[in-house]
This record gives sequence, C-alpha cells and structure tokens, in this order.
Amino acid sequence: MALKLWDSREDDAVVAGKAAGVWGDDAKIHPPRHRGTYFSVEGALNVPRTPQGYPLLVQAGSSEDGKAFAARYAEAVFTAQQTLAGAQAFYADLKSRTRKAGRDPGHIKVLPGIVPVVGSTEAEALAAERELEDHIVHEHGVARLESLLHLEPGTLELDRELPADLPPESAIEGAKSRYTLVVGMARGERLTVRRLIGRLGGGRGHLTFAGTPEQVADAIGTWFTQGAADGFNIMPAVLPSGLEAFVEHVVPVLRARGLLRTEYGPRQTLRERYGLPRPANQYTAAPAPV
Repeated sequence: MALKLWDSREDDAVVAGKAAGVWGDDAKIHPPRHRGTYFSVEGALNVPRTPQGYPLLVQAGSSEDGKAFAARYAEAVFTAQQTLAGAQAFYADLKSRTRKAGRDPGHIKVLPGIVPVVGSTEAEALAAERELEDHIVHEHGVARLESLLHLEPGTLELDRELPADLPPESAIEGAKSRYTLVVGMARGERLTVRRLIGRLGGGRGHLTFAGTPEQVADAIGTWFTQGAADGFNIMPAVLPSGLEAFVEHVVPVLRARGLLRTEYGPRQTLRERYGLPRPANQYTAAPAPV
C-alpha cells in the first residue's frame, strides 16, 4: 500500500502551468483506491514523488518471517549478529533469498549493529567496557530479560544459568530473532544471568568491539571483506562521547585503509549513498525499445 501511495504521482505529474491555470496532469495521478482489512485509502498522496522515488526500505530482524519479508521488499536490513561465522551465514542466506525472489542481491544491504568501545590501548578499552557493565542495574536487567524470554517474574537467578525448559522460538510472539540470539549466546558460552545481562547491557544483543582504533577497524574490515556485512549501524554505548571517539579515532583509520569514503557527492540522496538505484514508478509506461 505504501508503495502505491509513493508512486501515486508520476515524476512529471506536476505541470505547474500558472498561465494556463493547470496544476497537474490528471492522467499521471493514480489514486490507490485501496480497500483492506485494516484500512482504506482512496486518494493519491498529497505531495509529489520524492527525489529518491520512495524512501529507503529498511527492515529489522532476523527471524524466518523477517528474512522472507526482507528478501521481497527490503533495501537495507538491520540485524544483530554475535560471531563472524553467524554473520556470514545470515548474509549468504539473505542474499540467496533475495536472488530467488527475483531481485538483485546487490540491492539489499546487510547492516549489523555494532557497539564500538574505543581506547588508546586495548587495556583502556576493556576497562571502559567493564565500567559500563558495572553501571548496570541488575534488577532492571533481570526484569527485561524475563520479559524477552516470556518467563514469569522472579524466575531468573543472577548467578545461575538460564532455565533448561525455555519456550521454543515458535512459541514467541515478536522479537523472535532476538530471543534466539540471546538464548544461543547464553547456552553457547554457559553464561550466568548476571554475565548475560552484562553482555546485553551496552549493545542490547549487538556485538561489542572493544579495543584500540586499529583493532576496532580490524574487526569492521574483517566483517566487511569476508562476506558478513555491507556496512554497519554504529551504536555507541555512551553518547556523545562514544560517537565522538569513533569519528575522531576509528574513521581516519578506515579511510586510510580505503574502507570508508572521504567525502559525499553534492546533493546526494540516501539511496545514492547506499549505491541503490532509483525505483521506477510502477505506473509509468516503459520506454519503447529502440
């Protein structure tokens, strides 16, 4: 429905002929006249089509339903991955699904969330990461974890591992992929609830890279060059200092290694910066072959 609205005016529908008193070409305006289960839309959108055609379509989540939806529609996917191997498997699976859906896999960008903790030395970065964990209010963390895992309040104990009889992912309504990620992390590393909350505190399930600017850049470069990511969603645990540290110290390293652009073109749209084509209007007739 949203795509129909964004395409409801062709690019040249607005004539703006003041002398003739003509605002637009009615033949190039396409009211959706949608009648659905949850809402109905009669008229065309009341603004012209944007320079991007329509906004970048971003999907978040890594469940089976989420990946199936992304393969059909998404142009960028925000995902949480904890290991290089897991990220590579997700990346390959999503690109394959996109190809099978009849789309160019290069037209969907995989963007894992990462939490960079930057220090002048590795020891300094790790100390900062531990300090962040020390500020966690464990009572709140337990309550949120119980909610995520669909457990009754008071079920979890800080210094014990997760219960063996957790519900399967199929029984979870919403946030399925985050549920699976958290349970997999806890089981795979045999984490106590206290340690699990510490791991989730800064990045909310996204991977934390703690180290020097060069080490953080190493990790980013490895994921990017080894088929695990097309880019990243930078999620500093502390703002604004965490973002400032990344921009001032990690960005120059990435640029020096040729992994990050040094400037943007004039008047570029977000779609152009992602290297994505401008979508054709579904109502515009294709040009006749020459």
